[in-house]
Amino acid sequence: MTLAAPTASTWSPIGIDTPRVDGPLKVTGRAQYTSDFHFPGMLYAVPVEATIANGRVMKLDTAAADRMPGVRAIFHRENIGKIFRSIPELGFEGITEERRPPFEDDVVRYYGQYIALAVADTFEAAKAAADAVRVT
Repeated sequence: MTLAAPTASTWSPIGIDTPRVDGPLKVTGRAQYTSDFHFPGMLYAVPVEATIANGRVMKLDTAAADRMPGVRAIFHRENIGKIFRSIPELGFEGITEERRPPFEDDVVRYYGQYIALAVADTFEAAKAAADAVRVT
């Protein structure tokens, strides 16, 4: 049985070997990722996300997170000052659907909404601080 060569209208990448230009670097451990780069004074940020889909933030307790080693700040709506709404500009369609500034008010509109931001010297410290923030 002889198979005919695919035509342009019937060609499909399914079942065809695809060269992976990044493959050799990844399998040998020589690939570089963003987490491999460290710069003087670099800080890491991890958001504190809402665990409910609809509601209101009644209290944000950051005391434990603030005392953790390496934590520089826990930003939330009470300590960041005024943030202005973004304005859709020509050519920026699809960048973001949400035009509400982060931490604008205490209303939770969806699960995972950012309600605070932990900033620390290392990613691990920022993650631990974000996890230590207690939200009512």
